[in-house]
Amino acid sequence: MCGWTRVRRSPLAQDRIWQKEEKRIRIQGDDMKLLVKGKIYTNKGLLDGSILVQDGRIIRVAKNIREPVDKLLDYSGGRRIVLPGLIDLHVHMRDFELSYKEDFFTGTGAAAMGGFTVVADMPNTRPRVNRPDVLKKREKVAKEKALVDYAFYYGVPDREADLVGGIEDLAMGFKIFMQHEFYTDKRRLTEKVLEFASKREMLVVVHAENPKFFVETEMGLSGLPQAEASAIKDIAKLALSYGFPLHVTHISSAAGMRELLRWRGRVGITVDTCPYYLLLNAKEALTKGAVAKVYPSIKSSKDAEILLRRLKEGKIDAIVSDHAPHPPEEKSDPRSASAGFPGLETTLTLLLTLVNNGVLELRDVVRICATNPAKILKLNEIGSIDKGKIGNFTVVDLHRRATINPKAFVSRGKCSPFEGKKVEGMPVATIVRGEPVMLDGELVATAGWGKNVKTYR
Repeated sequence: MCGWTRVRRSPLAQDRIWQKEEKRIRIQGDDMKLLVKGKIYTNKGLLDGSILVQDGRIIRVAKNIREPVDKLLDYSGGRRIVLPGLIDLHVHMRDFELSYKEDFFTGTGAAAMGGFTVVADMPNTRPRVNRPDVLKKREKVAKEKALVDYAFYYGVPDREADLVGGIEDLAMGFKIFMQHEFYTDKRRLTEKVLEFASKREMLVVVHAENPKFFVETEMGLSGLPQAEASAIKDIAKLALSYGFPLHVTHISSAAGMRELLRWRGRVGITVDTCPYYLLLNAKEALTKGAVAKVYPSIKSSKDAEILLRRLKEGKIDAIVSDHAPHPPEEKSDPRSASAGFPGLETTLTLLLTLVNNGVLELRDVVRICATNPAKILKLNEIGSIDKGKIGNFTVVDLHRRATINPKAFVSRGKCSPFEGKKVEGMPVATIVRGEPVMLDGELVATAGWGKNVKTYR
């Protein structure tokens, strides 16, 4: 799997621009049948059995399936487990004018290498995805390049005229960067977005930080825990008033989590966090320099401890990578460095390492990376392995060991605060709609195989 030193590299895994002539051959067709055998994670527990997929959908899950198929993937008799396909609710695929950082081919390739079958792309691109014409262009580009399935968020527009019917045909919801769009002169437009989302029951995802509580640090401006708590309080009040489904992304502090839990039950609110808010602390981040610069900033060891506890208690609904790649020259000086780093190729293996260390259980990983993300996106077609569901699977080897090596990432971003970390447990296959996309560390699908999750319905 890419990103680990033991990986066998595929020609498709090289950092290069996607080209049509480099497409690989795959089996496909309306009647193509795939049989996956092995230890299967189901709602009733682990089943030693088989999954039969036809035309991208699961048609049978049983102990023994004997039927002629076009392709067999046999993972029986070992340490490997077939999980529901993982979903990342928060990634930055870049592309457009930011293709030098990442594009849909390299970004979804990184997703496949990390075991993710669906990724939800943020709108802060160049140009921003906050106009209908840009959203349509985004769909066109992704449709040509993507290896795994994808969803879009729409940004706060610069004019009300760009809040029009039809957005919901391509976008799953809206993303609001509160420090830039709520606590500024764009607040009126932001509230128009909330009204629009409420009427259409579209998800509103917020980066919750109030700039009133920003301070200057060695990493540049950084939000105190109060910045998160204050912003969550403000947006929750509006969720109560307007009635839109609210999702707080990458929560980083115990204070923010306490405020969120005060509102849960009064408003429909879900929340995710990232592995680095659970596994790193502010002192460690400081020693790693610009590589660990991220917004919201990494907080104290106590914050990490409390967030991990809330995750185990089921009070944090999902884990996201916040995959945010940048070239090396933008990750050098801590004060001026761009915030964020790649995470699609490290998130799952970090979680599986926690499973092996007895901190989490495998069912926790399924809950926070598959079941709950599907519910948050209101995608009943994915999130579990059941008859009639889409054939998205992530196969993991719970005990394969390696060392995280960012230089081997498929992503164009080649840095990670987890560089050199020894991990145990990693994905060995990523299957999207019955089609193998990654097998044993090799990308094997064709660019353009991925499609918008809106087409599931």
